[in-house]
Amino acid sequence: MTHIPFRLLSDSCIIRKYGEGDIFGEREIISETLLERVKIITEKISQTDKNGEGAAQKGTLYYDCGRSIPEEAEFFCNGACTVVFGDREMRITDIKYRYFFGRLCIIELSLEGIC
Repeated sequence: MTHIPFRLLSDSCIIRKYGEGDIFGEREIISETLLERVKIITEKISQTDKNGEGAAQKGTLYYDCGRSIPEEAEFFCNGACTVVFGDREMRITDIKYRYFFGRLCIIELSLEGIC
């Protein structure tokens, strides 16, 4: 796996980091970082709750370590980080690291959110 071509890195988003929740469950935003030259792929899936209604959105964000801006972005998947693009906010559920000849090339973030 090599770098993602520039023509595919046409998306941008905001990584929003949250602090610990207070006693009322409210979380405070610690920082927001603008990511440019990333690739976001989303899909709407059918997911029902206990009331039999609802739709969920799943997606993947591809961050190219050599071409995306900023170069040293931090990601967390324990619910402390979300991705905001357009009018959607999706939480990061999994982080996968893709190496090429021992060098980190691509970080793949699995996203999940409610429509």
